[in-house]
Amino acid sequence: MRFPEEAHIVSRLVLEAADEILRIYRSEFSVREKTKGDPVTEADLVANRILIEGIRKKFGDPVFSEEELLPFDQETHRFGRVWILDPIDGTREFVAKNPEFALSLGLVREGRPVFGIIMNPASGEFFWGRENVGAGYQVIEPPFTSREIDWNTSHKFLEDAEIHSLKEILVSVSETRAGLFDMTGFGTQYKTKATGSIAYKLALVAVAKAPLTLSLRPKNDWDIAGGVAILRASGGSDIEIKTGLPFDFLKSKLSVGLLAGKREIVQEFWKDNRARLQGSVRESW
Repeated sequence: MRFPEEAHIVSRLVLEAADEILRIYRSEFSVREKTKGDPVTEADLVANRILIEGIRKKFGDPVFSEEELLPFDQETHRFGRVWILDPIDGTREFVAKNPEFALSLGLVREGRPVFGIIMNPASGEFFWGRENVGAGYQVIEPPFTSREIDWNTSHKFLEDAEIHSLKEILVSVSETRAGLFDMTGFGTQYKTKATGSIAYKLALVAVAKAPLTLSLRPKNDWDIAGGVAILRASGGSDIEIKTGLPFDFLKSKLSVGLLAGKREIVQEFWKDNRARLQGSVRESW
């Protein structure tokens, strides 16, 4: 099965899950903690079930999900197809009724993120990207399953985007609260904007809503697989801060630090601030 047929099938599952997420978001719901400071809700579990059961039924592929962890299988990542899912990236924002959260789904083939979908059910924003095709962006109204996604209109948003003199960097709400972003050493041309969900931030950057996103804390594969796929499809670039290399979905399920955005700005920012970034990155939460 080829694009866009495969994308259409997967998108119907995403839209179904998004309808359920939005329904629960608008209701009174209970919250429990998987571990201290790591909440989970009914919406996480319902969306997880819809996507995992649907993908396995339609394609027979393995799904690596935050809510249904499988042992990291390097051979599967290296040679096969694996879908990497976070049913809600930004659950803390979801719980706080902050609309900056997203469903993130990425398809990794032989270690490369080749296709991604990110959807914010609160805003109706639907982002997608496919290797060698480009990226797409739509805002749709609920019920989402009554809508169709336009797979025929794609762009290299980050190749066409203008470079503005004042560059906004989307950063983590929790990292900002922890005081990790003292921007005085980065130059007056940069300012930060605290935004929830790394998946959502990557998607916004991928469609040129902002030029950069930066995180100084670790990232799991499920946090970033969908976003990195869309970003690369859109002509952007990404760096794992600890290694200074593009994200490698073969080596482990955890990366340390993230810088991503329009290629020229990423390169400029990395060249000017590499030592500072690598000295500030955290290897634990």
